[in-house]
Amino acid sequence: MKQLLSFRKISPLSALVGLFALSPILAENPIINQKYTADPTAIVWNDRLYVYCSNDNNNPTEGGYDIQAYTLVSTDDMANWTDHGEVFRVPRDLSSYNQAYAPGAAVKNGKVYLYIPNGGSGIGVAEAPRPEGGFTGGKVLITNNANNNTNVPWLFDPMGFVDTDGQGYIYFGGGPADGNPGPGSNLRGAKLNSDMMSVQFPATTISNSTCSFEAAYVHKRGSTYYFSYSTNFSCNVSGVPNGSIAYMTSSNPLTGYTYRGIMLGGTNGNNHASPIEYKDKWYLFYHDRKLKSKSNANERPVGISTEGEKRSVGVDVLEYNSDGTIKQVAITTTGPAQIKNLNPYDTVRAVTINTMYGISTAASTGGNDNEGEIGKEGKQILTGISNNDWIRVKGVDFGTGAAKFKVRAAAASGSSGSIELRTGSNTGTLIGTCNIASTGGWTTWNTFECDITNATGVKDFLYLVFKGSSSELFRLDWYIFEKAGTDPQICGEYQPSFCGGMALADVLDNSTIKPTTGQCIFIGDFDIIQPWLESIISINGVENICGADWDDCGYNSKPATKDGGYYVYVQTGTVNKWNDEDDVVAKAKPDCNITPIVRYLPSTPHSPLPTPNYYTIKGEPVGSTKPAKPGVYLVKQGNSVQKIVVR
Repeated sequence: MKQLLSFRKISPLSALVGLFALSPILAENPIINQKYTADPTAIVWNDRLYVYCSNDNNNPTEGGYDIQAYTLVSTDDMANWTDHGEVFRVPRDLSSYNQAYAPGAAVKNGKVYLYIPNGGSGIGVAEAPRPEGGFTGGKVLITNNANNNTNVPWLFDPMGFVDTDGQGYIYFGGGPADGNPGPGSNLRGAKLNSDMMSVQFPATTISNSTCSFEAAYVHKRGSTYYFSYSTNFSCNVSGVPNGSIAYMTSSNPLTGYTYRGIMLGGTNGNNHASPIEYKDKWYLFYHDRKLKSKSNANERPVGISTEGEKRSVGVDVLEYNSDGTIKQVAITTTGPAQIKNLNPYDTVRAVTINTMYGISTAASTGGNDNEGEIGKEGKQILTGISNNDWIRVKGVDFGTGAAKFKVRAAAASGSSGSIELRTGSNTGTLIGTCNIASTGGWTTWNTFECDITNATGVKDFLYLVFKGSSSELFRLDWYIFEKAGTDPQICGEYQPSFCGGMALADVLDNSTIKPTTGQCIFIGDFDIIQPWLESIISINGVENICGADWDDCGYNSKPATKDGGYYVYVQTGTVNKWNDEDDVVAKAKPDCNITPIVRYLPSTPHSPLPTPNYYTIKGEPVGSTKPAKPGVYLVKQGNSVQKIVVR
């Protein structure tokens, strides 16, 4: 877990252009400004887009690379990006490696598989139950071996691909123009076994890759496979620019590729591109050097030199011609259009940003319910906040109007300040000011609130502008707006039987924890409830009610709401997932008189789970011991019936 530091920043008085510039002219590429990122690889998980990136912050100022961690960011609107921090690090997560160059990632078996190059000398693999980790099982996957046809000059740049039939593949390799093997024969592909963590050797040489250098990548559109790669810097082939992203097509994922042209032009240095389809649109992630070239230091990563390899990930629209060839992608400063508005009445993590000025993000050092796990950095928070710093989110839909703003903050003794909420620009219309007092320490978190006016409809931009005289004012975890006309109500439908006899004041709300035995939470969205297998829960006092979309539950009815939401009580076991990531605040409705502060409740004794009885999917009994033979089974415990898969 990294130590949080306070950095000296460029005074706003000496950077008037950056301070007073209107938001619409600020670039939205790169996708994040608070860290140097490179080598993107994108995946879709639970309807959200995640991008793994090399972290360039530690690269030497004299040139070269020292990359030991991967930064993960995500979005569901292509405009506002959540910083999940460094989710993989060597040697922490793969003990035999000391470098982690450009990552590859793939989704299969309900897991994320991460492929890690140890510099240019080998490729490893690790797995995780979700994009944020923690990644476990780290091991060496591919070494330089002539018998396996993996003896390429640069054994790196792995790319994981899962075909529409479920078969997994890995692509890798590269080398200089004078390497052996050289361009046109230095890239490889191979089938992965069903575990996605072992390879079917020998690998296949990817032929016809004109001037191939690095960054092998495969995507599929319809029945056509597109193999893209970066060209070298001494190509001397007409129509193939140095350092560009070229592509080939085939009807087979490993063989028969034909060179087609250029997907992306050069960016004055090496590049690494990741095409992906999201919400029925195609995008291309890449890296360039826009961020290091910004003249205002407050618009770049704080305290990091711009010397050396400091790259930044951008994204633009990827389009196809009618014959299936690719239109060369135009690199822009604005990026793609936002595809949905941000809902301010859902809890927004403070590290969800469209662009920023002066701030940093880092792992929490404690006190806000997620201090990290094995192989997982602590929860990311907004840090390094000084006077006149700000963050911006884009396309915020206030609907009929907001009346209140709540924010979770921590401030050391002697630190304090305020948050000005402005629309349009960082000096635009003031809709509210929230004062943040000292909480007594960086790991002591309190909720602060203020009234809001003039916040209706869709605002192009919402700015949180930070004011105060301390060197570091405060740190932020999350914030949420409350609608006008929905003053807090006492939850009149609540009954203690909903939550094992608890008083209403003891019910968790807006929780960032995973409720476990003896805990109860109020949430606003039924569909994000997902109990761990063999747990027993009750919802609004009704035991073991499951939603229609739950593959692992045998129930399909939905209870009526109480107080506009659902009281979820964990009798035994745990509830492992509230939406697409465990540590996101559950989307509780803010119109109940429950203070949104996590309170850990004492566990109360409960009866042990009934003896399980297992059945085949046809209902034939197989005993009370979990079957060892792979297959799909039903398990019944008391009134609970669930489906399990034995592999």
